[in-house]
Amino acid sequence: MLVGMPPPQNPPDRPLPPELGPASSHGYNCRCVAAHFGLDPAPYGVLPACSLSERQYRKLLLEAAQVQDEAKRLAAVRNVAGAHRKYTRMREIAHRLDRTDLDLAAVSDLATVFYSAGDLRNARQCAEAVLQVFKVSTAAIVHFGQYAEVRMIEGSREVADRVLISLATEEGDVAKARELIAGQRRRAAFRKEAGPEQYPPELLDVHGTDEMELRIFDVRVQIAAGDLAGARAALEEILAALEVLAEVDEIRERVTHQQTMARAERARIRQAGGEDADARADMLRLSAQHEGGPMAAKAGIGLAEARALAGDLPGAVATIVAARDELATAGLTGDVAEASHALGMLLLYAGDVAQARAQFEHAKTIRTANGDVPGLRVTDTALARCAAAEGDWATAEDYATRARESARASGDWSDCLHTDFVAAAVGFARGKEPRAVLDLLLPLTLAAAEYRFEFVSPQARTAWAREIAAPTMGMALALLSQLQEPRLAAELIERTCAAGAYTGVEGPSLGLTGTLPSLEILPSTEDTRLPLAALGSVTSSLPLRLAPPPALRWSPASSSELEPWLRLAAERYGLPRRATETVETWPAAKHGRETFLLRFADAGHTFLTWRTTEDLDTVHTHPIDFALVGTARQVLDAASPTPHEGESVADAVRRSLGEDAFGSFAGEQRLARVLALNLLPADLVAALRRAADGGNRPLLRIQPSPSLAGVPWGLLALPDRRADHVLEIDGIGTCFDGDERVLDVADVSLLAPAAIPRRPPAADGPPVYLLDPRIPGQSAFGELGSVLGKQDGTSPLIRHLDARLAEGPVLPAVGRGLDLVRRTDTDRRLLAELLSRPCSRLVFVGHVSRVRDEYGAQTALHLSCSAELPGTAAPIGPHRPFTAADLVLSDVDTMPARVALIGCASASDFGLAEPFGVLLATVAAGAGLVAATVWALPTSAAVPGSDPMSELVIAVDTALAGEDPVTELCAWQRSRLARWREKPEPASSPVFWAPLTCLDATDDGKTWVR
Repeated sequence: MLVGMPPPQNPPDRPLPPELGPASSHGYNCRCVAAHFGLDPAPYGVLPACSLSERQYRKLLLEAAQVQDEAKRLAAVRNVAGAHRKYTRMREIAHRLDRTDLDLAAVSDLATVFYSAGDLRNARQCAEAVLQVFKVSTAAIVHFGQYAEVRMIEGSREVADRVLISLATEEGDVAKARELIAGQRRRAAFRKEAGPEQYPPELLDVHGTDEMELRIFDVRVQIAAGDLAGARAALEEILAALEVLAEVDEIRERVTHQQTMARAERARIRQAGGEDADARADMLRLSAQHEGGPMAAKAGIGLAEARALAGDLPGAVATIVAARDELATAGLTGDVAEASHALGMLLLYAGDVAQARAQFEHAKTIRTANGDVPGLRVTDTALARCAAAEGDWATAEDYATRARESARASGDWSDCLHTDFVAAAVGFARGKEPRAVLDLLLPLTLAAAEYRFEFVSPQARTAWAREIAAPTMGMALALLSQLQEPRLAAELIERTCAAGAYTGVEGPSLGLTGTLPSLEILPSTEDTRLPLAALGSVTSSLPLRLAPPPALRWSPASSSELEPWLRLAAERYGLPRRATETVETWPAAKHGRETFLLRFADAGHTFLTWRTTEDLDTVHTHPIDFALVGTARQVLDAASPTPHEGESVADAVRRSLGEDAFGSFAGEQRLARVLALNLLPADLVAALRRAADGGNRPLLRIQPSPSLAGVPWGLLALPDRRADHVLEIDGIGTCFDGDERVLDVADVSLLAPAAIPRRPPAADGPPVYLLDPRIPGQSAFGELGSVLGKQDGTSPLIRHLDARLAEGPVLPAVGRGLDLVRRTDTDRRLLAELLSRPCSRLVFVGHVSRVRDEYGAQTALHLSCSAELPGTAAPIGPHRPFTAADLVLSDVDTMPARVALIGCASASDFGLAEPFGVLLATVAAGAGLVAATVWALPTSAAVPGSDPMSELVIAVDTALAGEDPVTELCAWQRSRLARWREKPEPASSPVFWAPLTCLDATDDGKTWVR
């Protein structure tokens, strides 16, 4: 007998697909269906529904509906355990009824419950299970010809899909999120075309509310991709459309919820953009709109964080207390726990440990009752911090141990790392046996650094770095210093520098909920032709992403002391270790010339390790207090011509050429001395002088940390002594006998990260010149106008170019030097075409700026590219910048061996949270040496009657054509320094020539391609 569902109209006209043997769909794929049609029942599974009477079936169906209502009520108050139990019962009933639609409804609801509770692992498993079963169920529906029954499971598929959209967005997998959203839109269009004959009204989106929700998902994806301006514009359109929909009674409640979602997203964007007042206004509007309700309370918690960051701690506390009361009145216990946790974090930041602990205990009581296991882990780590702050080490370790055990049981490696970090921090603060702490801390530090690369989005990697990787690194380096382990510390710093930096926080964050970004494992690929893969796995469907460092070799004489710790980290944390070629971390030694290798890493304080090619196994490590680095940056920023926020280029140049900056010898010398005293340790200065005394000028090769990316290292003065107390700015002269600079004793160049792969360069040929391209929509005097100014046949630069033409051909092919300047065709297409030919060097002179897109912050060249040309950067009017991502994704397969990028802060890759810009992209594409600048270059218009910009371009082009560009450029800078000392006038100021540097990768032996 068939019960519960109408019988199929026709028997199957095809053999049973193998995947349907053990499966079911709405009671059709079972022995009783086979018997109904007189088919052989043997291939069909026996199902409980076959033995049910009509009355039994209806009773169970009614119970399933009641259980689902109870489960949703428990989920609404964040009672995860209670909701889970109810949904489990609902699934039991679904199995008895042979109702896959009920089973999928329960599992898709569970996916949303787990996601909202922060249990992302189970949320993903549930959502993916729904989609897998959906495929089997639709196959059964097709087999039995009951296509209309798709509507009974379609809703569950869409719910699960939206959970996966949220997960992909949170993880920064922008491409995946967009693909899922597009799929939802395609299916919605199909359902509308099928009409009410096949689908109920709730699946036809009659009023467009489903589309509104998808548009809000679009906005979240835009935010994850870094397109805040686009997201903000879209939100304004969404809010305007929702105002109209709010007039429709039957959807008003859902529209109100969507308005809340949209305003909350707008507040996030405003806060990220520094518009705190507008962000608070959005939060206040939400509170007013939902006064006395849960929506107001949740908005209030966001408002509290904004107030705390603005310094209004009492106001923040009062806001959370009021919000919690409203949530409690509404019975939303899970949100009450979150509010208590947020309040505890505020109080802990304020130093009121006792009150903070009370709030965490309150949150723990609720989360225990609700079975909120992820929430309990967060609470236990917070309670461990409270106990440690009070010196109750035993209790702190108990809480930390409980959180660690829970994380291990969950299998979530991000939670394991987080809880181990808390345990290590407690042990370190307690003064526990240092070696025991190191056994926990060093593998944790290495794993935290490696897991950073499992995130797709730069935002997620930065958040992970800020919350986990950087603190563990700082603690590990401090512990290694305490244990007098300079070699391990140096290897840890070099490994950090091999991949880039940990810093790059875009703005302040309190993190009141204690949540961290979630990990997703990158898909593997067998594609061996991925270009520049250390800058990202580049395919048509995957975004660029930062890659982990390869295996590193310490020196020819000794193996890595860090390698056993890396193996332990891999074993302890399931660390994915990729097979890579072992890469040396030192360049080839130059005969008779000592090379100094300096690497800086930011991890709270800044850490320096240095050694020389004469003695690679003798290492020196130095922590540089963050206050010293902060002072150095403050002094340098005040003098640099790089515009401050809200400052015009002209005002920045005037400031930089002032008496206290680069406009006077006294001001510039004071800057050089402050930087040296704060950044150069005494043993390094002494070693440099000893090396120079031998008659051969040493080579100083530096990989700066982000905080030191703008330092003009060659300009730094060499101290003769150190004070034994803190000096005022006017007293620093007592540490110097003369005016000896780094340039006086050494040649200086930058050191590329070891993780940047190197391709063989292009074959030798003519030089390529891209000089001052005309940018669409920009006048010669505009913000992106001419950098070289008006040139004619008598100008020094044009005479230099004419001389080059007399020596042989150049690219693009021209008859006179003047035709190489201010061209309108120098776009990305011409660049790719020119670099496809043999060429000896590329000289670009023009605008370089920093942009942000879905690949994170990066630098971009401003060529003559129109907005119609494809690219990753948003257009600037009729012009689209050419980013590092564009270069990697372009048809440019190789770069010439030597490249000049003469533009504003073109060497600022090292200042990015992830060192990904055109400087390193050119190295990855084959350039062995790249000349660039560390700050914004003033044009010659700043000094009428002189042309320092042309002088610099001529010097760079001449050096790149020579045998040893680094030596020649440093010699040219020494001649400029001598002129500055002799005649300190604006035209000879270091502001024009000191920012020039070379990233030299010609002799580091790395020609591998990942």
